[in-house]
Amino acid sequence: MIESEDQLAAHVSQPFDERAERALAMKLAVNDVVISTYPKTGTTWAGQIAHGLRSKGDMSFSRLGQVVPWFEMGHFFGHDLSRPQAFQPNLFKSHMSLSDLPRGGKIINIIRDPGDTLVSYYNFWSDVVLDPSSVSIEMMARQLFLSDRRAGPRNMFRLNYFQHLVDFHTADYDGPVLFIAYEDMKQNLPAAVRRIARFMGIDLSRVLERTVTEQSSFYFMSRHKEKFRELVPGGAMDMVVSGRVGDAKSRLSQELADHLQAAWAETVTPILGYENYHQLRQAISLT
Repeated sequence: MIESEDQLAAHVSQPFDERAERALAMKLAVNDVVISTYPKTGTTWAGQIAHGLRSKGDMSFSRLGQVVPWFEMGHFFGHDLSRPQAFQPNLFKSHMSLSDLPRGGKIINIIRDPGDTLVSYYNFWSDVVLDPSSVSIEMMARQLFLSDRRAGPRNMFRLNYFQHLVDFHTADYDGPVLFIAYEDMKQNLPAAVRRIARFMGIDLSRVLERTVTEQSSFYFMSRHKEKFRELVPGGAMDMVVSGRVGDAKSRLSQELADHLQAAWAETVTPILGYENYHQLRQAISLT
């Protein structure tokens, strides 16, 4: 359990092992789909949608990770990347930047308001990875949202939230990339299902659209949260928790919110031109 900011900094600075590097060196087939997001922005949610689309709503899996394995963390969760997948196209999950992903496939990137992402990430790690009585949300923000660790070892934390976002919009990738905002998925889930189906090249009937929309609703996923749980050494981590939008307004101090906006202005605006998250969300809107 992490009990100080120094321990947190050391934790997120550990280099990848050989198995992670080997997984990220894979060559993807042209129709393979990778859902790659910054943590806590909708990875599991998008994975459930994509799997439902390709399998026509199959829910026979015990855990989603068995049918949508992780790249860089697959060995940690017991996923076997070499095992043939029962449904096509192949699906994978990742938290890597676009620059670090295997080449050749289709990429789905979900974005989420930085403040809400931070709150969700902190809640997710509290009492599992870190001791919330000793490690504050401000400490987590400094290490994962505000620090520049690009000169450090290659791992899933090398780019902070803002650098990760910029990389996805500027990296030279040799396959198509789909961008969707988490908040738009909350607001219009059927539209997100249709957009992902088109991107995956799946013929979407009205019956399949209704099935996948229902099975990817927060109500359904929270009722079956055991299927979206990742088993880790010593316990399990629930991937479906609250799904709320707007928690940052009540959970973050004004000072921390100002720091996040300053980081956006320094990192995102000069390269992408968007002055805030709302402008970027509007640019990739489902409507």
